[in-house]
Amino acid sequence: MPSAFIAEQMRRKGLRRICVISGSPPFRDTATQQWQSAFPGDWLRVTTAPAGHADEHLAQRARQFLGQEWLHAIYDASQGLHLETFAALAGTLVAGSWLILLLPESSSQQPIIDVDSLRWAECEQPIATPIFYRHLWRQLRRDSNHLIWREGEPRPQDRPLTMDDWTPQGGAQQQAIIEELLCLPEGNCIVTAPRGRGKSALGGMLAALQPPCIITGPAKVATAVMARHAGEHYHFRAPDAILAAEDPGSWQWLIIDEAASLPTPQLQALIARFPRCLLLTTTEGYEGTGQGFLLKFGASGVVTKHFTLMTPQRYSVGDPLESFIERLLVLRDLPSSTVTRSPSLTLRAYQPADWFQYPTLATNTFQLLQAAHYRTTPVDLRRMMDAPHCGYWQMVEGEHCYGALGWVEEGEQSAELAQAVWRGERRPRGNLVVQSLAAHSRFPEAMLLASRRISRLAVSQPLRREGIGSRLVHALRENSQDKDFLSVSFGYTPELWHFWQRCGFQMVRIGTQREASSGCYAAMAIYPLTPAGQQLCKQAVAHFQRDWPIQQARYSPELSLGEWPSEDALFSQQDYEELVGFAQAHRPLSVSFPALWRAQQRYPHVECGQYLQHCLQRSQLPAGWSRKLWLLQLRRETADFLTLLPESSGQPT
Repeated sequence: MPSAFIAEQMRRKGLRRICVISGSPPFRDTATQQWQSAFPGDWLRVTTAPAGHADEHLAQRARQFLGQEWLHAIYDASQGLHLETFAALAGTLVAGSWLILLLPESSSQQPIIDVDSLRWAECEQPIATPIFYRHLWRQLRRDSNHLIWREGEPRPQDRPLTMDDWTPQGGAQQQAIIEELLCLPEGNCIVTAPRGRGKSALGGMLAALQPPCIITGPAKVATAVMARHAGEHYHFRAPDAILAAEDPGSWQWLIIDEAASLPTPQLQALIARFPRCLLLTTTEGYEGTGQGFLLKFGASGVVTKHFTLMTPQRYSVGDPLESFIERLLVLRDLPSSTVTRSPSLTLRAYQPADWFQYPTLATNTFQLLQAAHYRTTPVDLRRMMDAPHCGYWQMVEGEHCYGALGWVEEGEQSAELAQAVWRGERRPRGNLVVQSLAAHSRFPEAMLLASRRISRLAVSQPLRREGIGSRLVHALRENSQDKDFLSVSFGYTPELWHFWQRCGFQMVRIGTQREASSGCYAAMAIYPLTPAGQQLCKQAVAHFQRDWPIQQARYSPELSLGEWPSEDALFSQQDYEELVGFAQAHRPLSVSFPALWRAQQRYPHVECGQYLQHCLQRSQLPAGWSRKLWLLQLRRETADFLTLLPESSGQPT
């Protein structure tokens, strides 16, 4: 069948499709060139790892292409698949598009060593990911509209498309939303939609109908669709430039494209400057903070109206490519299970093979975790399927999951690595809490001990406050007796901290900056299991409680954790060693500041450098200094300060 006829049929029917090309590198190159010749177009090429093509774009740097439209695309997954970028790339394609997926030879039978696993598997070397690739091939084979071309087999033959012609239907929904927005005197509105629904076009149309509007977002290049619809009324400024301006100006609207990609504090600061704001974002998790946007910001009470766009604009309902992406990312909701009684729950250990032996239960578990956690992205699906050194406990009835806890192994690292992390010279992948205890809390020995970190905890909404979460934590504790301690990192709220306290955890650290995804400070707590764990916990808690009043006053005065019994606040030997680490190594200022403060209090008459004195009195950078140069100067002045201290400094008195 002629290629031109196929392309025209796909455009008229509103379809986008996948062609898988699987084989050796020479075969993939030849077959891809043939396909490109048969279907002329722009052909954006994205790859997980460099493959040597002049026109390729690395997946981790391809965010600039989001928010644009393309006719055809190639994703080279021969060395692994960056799932978020692959899904987002599919979302940029229009009716009549082909997405070529390049896979290595015999990839349906032999596991691929996936370079992308370095992002999420917490391993030093790439790993094979057989569960995910079996899942990938299963979804590809479910739809005959996708074509598979293997080396050694004839080029697949297409067939006529028999469905009705497509007419875009989303315009009426767009127009209804715009009419409501035009009548709004003030307020903050959100428009959420899966990709391809026309939310960026809606923003551009609003800018054209009610000028002047100021448009912002993570990247100007990603607002090309909005610019096309706004025409001469397109005015873009970067978020930082808007916040830096003394006068925000007389704009009708602030329109924020892909709002979920911006840090929550920055987003809050932006909307506080304008009487009317329109926030546009996808909710599919490609940006990494989409869940946080809806769970945290969307429920904060500052949103006047929440609109949704559901009808595709760039392709038809039931489009094969969109259906494939939804199945691949487990975005399609299972039939709802209404809880009318307290279910009889069974504790169960999840196994990766559940995706094929108990697919409904595995899907239900992932969707429960996804709905409950603001940070859940496609990376978590990859990790759940194939990452080593992690696991999950489930509370289930039949094939429905009502509670789930995820954990990951940490620690048992070398003493040399632990010291390098303490000095600020190394930050290897993984080991989130134990690395933080070494880098931010003076305890490199935490990296030597064996521990498990709770990475996820979710309970079905109707069954919360019935002890299910505590039962899951207890199950992990009872099955971790060969470990020294358990740990957890979470966005601090009084309610969450109360839960972890009831589970027996003790606070050992709170971060000095709010997280972009949650708008909360990161908190860390541990539960000791062995004498070594108990000793670490006792020391870490005492250190945190000693530093907290100073840290809070400088970095988070609005945060209150209650009062602790007063501890010795005198300058100590540990403080002296901390300052040596700051002056001679790469210890962070936020970590060393309490020791600097206590040193200045202990020796107020010892000469202190000009910029060190400025640092002790103010948190802002001196005028005209970059943070990098300022830190370098502070380290020099701290080294000089240490040489002036009496020989008995830091010794017990």
